Order: sequence, then structure tokens, then C-alpha cells
Amino acid sequence: MTFRTLTDEDISIQDNAIRGTNEDAAMSKLSSVNTGYIQDEYIKYFLKRPTKRSPIINIGSYVRNKGLDTLIIKFLEIEDGKKQIVSLGAGSDTRYFNLKSSSRKFHKYFEIDFPENTAKKVAIIQTNKELSEIIGDDARIGSEIYASDYCLLSGDLREFIEDLVPRLESNGFDRSLSTLFLSECVMIYMDPMDSNKIVEWIGTNLNTTMFIVYEQILPNDAFGSIMLQNIKLRNIELRGIHAYPNLESQKDRYLSRGWIHAEAVDMNEVYDLYIDPKEHIRISKLEMLDELEEWHLLASHYCIAWAYKVTTESQKVLYDSVKFENYKNKRPY
Repeated sequence: MTFRTLTDEDISIQDNAIRGTNEDAAMSKLSSVNTGYIQDEYIKYFLKRPTKRSPIINIGSYVRNKGLDTLIIKFLEIEDGKKQIVSLGAGSDTRYFNLKSSSRKFHKYFEIDFPENTAKKVAIIQTNKELSEIIGDDARIGSEIYASDYCLLSGDLREFIEDLVPRLESNGFDRSLSTLFLSECVMIYMDPMDSNKIVEWIGTNLNTTMFIVYEQILPNDAFGSIMLQNIKLRNIELRGIHAYPNLESQKDRYLSRGWIHAEAVDMNEVYDLYIDPKEHIRISKLEMLDELEEWHLLASHYCIAWAYKVTTESQKVLYDSVKFENYKNKRPY
């Protein structure tokens, strides 16, 4: 798949549109919270007013967050020393606040996003006592935030190695620690050449690391074509989707670059097999989901992929535990 050469104006228009997707994701999460799918006490601070989303969007937001949180918590529970997390394109994500308030242990949590999104997040945290108290009194807050266990940096992921790695390291990023990288619908907006550099740098420079990605797949079927057309109407191009269009290619992104283990599942699989039956019963009572066929189509076009790289067999055993529990034979129906 080839792309036309983008002008500086094209890039600026697309970057502005991509920044706008942050608010869409936050709105969807808040709708899911307000409807009872998700518990999150902090997302409300990042939006001026709530917007009720459709049941399909609510359940999609639930499955996305449930799946990602399951893997992230399993990573934090591995007993192999201090942990650090780097969230790429974090936007209004509240995971740091939720993890810390639930007493999950980590050494440091880094967030990176465009300066415009970072500035908004800084302003909200500065003016909200509950958020600033979670970060702690030692925080230095200006255009970015630097605290003992939290660091919010502004930057462009296309300049990850040249600009962001030195700034991460000057603010406490430690290559020797077990490190989790997160990308929620972020790398897919990047040219594969740029996103692959990030994956390669991490795999080359860290001995114990994990990557978790949530993004779109299957661009070439009827639903996928419509999905891309709708996104293009918003001046957004999923520049990575044709390089990694299915579950196998999602895994190969890592395995072909020296990572030792990778898995990928679509969101139908997460919902059908990896969510506790008790949760299925609970969320089925929240609202009526009439558009089952549309839900299954939508869920098949999003995936969670994860990979790890370690150096010892004992570590491999530990990191193999970062996976979903299969409830296939435990359902009462």
C-alpha cells in the first residue's frame, strides 16, 4: 500500500483532526461510566458536559477499557521488580489516577501527547484539587508535569528517538526497569516507518519490556471500507492500518523485530470469551442492545495486541501470565 506525499499543510490538518479524537474517546468513556458500564471517578473532570452515546459505543468503550485494564494490571502484578509505564498519545486518559487511587504499585507513569492536548490536561489538573492531590505535593507543574511517580510530556511521537527518549530519561525513565508501553488508537495514525522505529528502539534498548496496542483492523472488507471513508471525512487517515491489517500482521509487527512473544485478539473475542459471565449478566441489564449484527461487525474491526521481550526463561514464564482468562466453559448459558 502506497501513500501520496503529504504536504506540510496536509500534516497540520491531519494533526489537528487527530488531536480532536481525544475528546471523542473521552466522551465515549464518560458515557459508558454514566450508564454504569465502567467505574472511573476522574474522566468527568476532562469534559465540560456529558454526552449520551449509543449502546454500541457504550459497550465498545467498556470492552476496550476492560480488556486493556486486565492486561495492564496483570503486568503490574508480575513480581520482577519496579515497573514503569509509558502511555503514547495519552490525551485525557485517566488510567494513572485510577491505578494510583486503587493502590496499584508502579515506579513511574509517563504520558506523552501533542503540546495542545498536554496543555489542556495540565490546566485541568492544576485547577482540580482531587487530581493534583493524587499526583502529590512534590509535583512541578508548568507546561508539563514532573512528579515523583508521574510525568506528563509534550512532544511529537514522530520524533520519539531524537526528542522524547532523552527527555524521558532526564525525567526518570530507566531502561533497566520492566516497562510497559501503551498505544490506544495512536500508532495507527502514524506512518508505519515512524511507528516501527518506536517498536524497534524499544526492542533494541530494553531487556524487559511489553507493548499493548488497541487499534483498528480489516480495512479491506465492506465494513472496513466504510469505516475508512467515514474517518477520511474528518480529515483523518489511518496510515498504519494497511501495514497491519489483521491479527497475524499485528503479531508480526513485533516478532519480525526480535520480540519473543506476541498475541492479538479482536474485540468480539475479548467480549465473548474473556469477560467474566457475571459481568455479561450485569451489563446486559444496563441498556437494550438491539443492533447485535452491527456490534459484531464493529468489534471485529478493532483489536488488542500485546507483545513482550525478556532475556531469561524465568521471566518468560512470568510474562506468559499476562493474558486473558478464558471463560468459554464457565458460562451458565
